[in-house]
Amino acid sequence: MNKINPYLFVTVCISATCGLLFGFDTSIIAGASPFIQSEFAASNFQLEMVVSACVLGALFGALLCGKLSDNLGRKKVLVITGFTFIIGTIIAALAHTIEHLIIGRFVLGFAVGMGSFATPMFIAEIAPASSRGKLVLWNGAFLTGGQVLAFLVDYALTESGSWRWMIFSGIVPALILTLGMLIMPESPKWLLTKGRDQLALNILQKIRGNKSMAEHELSLIKSTLNVNRAKFSELFSKKLRPVLFIGLLLGIFQQFMGINTVMYYGPHIMKQIGFSDSATQMFGTLGLGITNFIFTVVTLLFIDRLGRRKFLLIGSMLAALSLFTMVFLLSGSISGATAYLALFCLVTYIIGYCISVGSLFWLMISEIFPLHARGTCMSFVVAVQWGANFLVAASFLTILHALGIAATFSMYGTIALIVFIYVYLKVPETKGVSLELIELNLEKGVPTRLLGQKSI
Repeated sequence: MNKINPYLFVTVCISATCGLLFGFDTSIIAGASPFIQSEFAASNFQLEMVVSACVLGALFGALLCGKLSDNLGRKKVLVITGFTFIIGTIIAALAHTIEHLIIGRFVLGFAVGMGSFATPMFIAEIAPASSRGKLVLWNGAFLTGGQVLAFLVDYALTESGSWRWMIFSGIVPALILTLGMLIMPESPKWLLTKGRDQLALNILQKIRGNKSMAEHELSLIKSTLNVNRAKFSELFSKKLRPVLFIGLLLGIFQQFMGINTVMYYGPHIMKQIGFSDSATQMFGTLGLGITNFIFTVVTLLFIDRLGRRKFLLIGSMLAALSLFTMVFLLSGSISGATAYLALFCLVTYIIGYCISVGSLFWLMISEIFPLHARGTCMSFVVAVQWGANFLVAASFLTILHALGIAATFSMYGTIALIVFIYVYLKVPETKGVSLELIELNLEKGVPTRLLGQKSI
């Protein structure tokens, strides 16, 4: 494992607190929702709106964040994101009507959308090529760690039913992000687009710990520098369209594989597969969250050795096989043994999802777009991803009750199989390749599957 500069590592960890908040605030609702539904006598539709308001807010946050990050810088956007998390947490925790709670969740989602876009881009831009995959996935590890933290808080407070404290506990990481990012460096790549060469060089020296390495990287960035920010219409140009489609499809596939039905509605799913006790349902959901976290860390440790494509292919096939097996089990009568076998299939599905599009969507979109279009492309792709997330979150209970759990998860299994085929045909291997080389290959019109090759 390559040694990482301590200052760089601290910068990555502070910025990745945004990922922790992403995971925490989108998942805390899993344990809180039964008590919210009880206190406000909310219908299933109202509960879907409470859950999906966060996702809808994220869509708008992601759309706005592209322009903001290009104009204000990656660092300032993350500070603003942290402050928005604080405001949203307070509104949601103090809500006394279902409408106020939806507003609070929307504000939290707005922050999630901004952070889900800005954090992987910021980390990718400050990371050396040899460790970029590992460092960007620290954000993914913090994200799944945030989900585990949310489920732990939910489980600890399930007996008391204190949903307000469940939500309010997110104030701590929000404060860490806001205050921590105030003293972190700006992205050198962004500084160069603003003509601040000396400051960019100073920061590169600090995060690389080597002057000659910093000077070489500075010249490499300058060789591909285009200070003109891409217009929205340019996203669909002949040059950008191939990588834009990769980002869009991986984002849509990530959501349509159904993962957030488990993260948002875990206790409901546990009930459907045969676990009737509320504490058991929450404990099972916690177990799935821990599995997601562990295998995000596994992916993080090996991504720069084994590469992106291997993880994407193995993970998507494992997810498909797991879901189809679970569907077969649930097609008959559900007994105690069937419930545990179905839970095992859910665990292996989580593993497959996690090591494929779950973790690697965020990494791939931080790598494949050229610098001048990175903000615009990532903003659009992440917004579409959140739009797909919203469709899943806002319709899951309705679909589940209309079709049943077997038919619902068979759809997700089919999507996982399509992911395997698409990755095999179109997605490049970007392991150990500089962002600048990927950009040069894209400029030459190299097929997307070959964008990461060092000599074409």
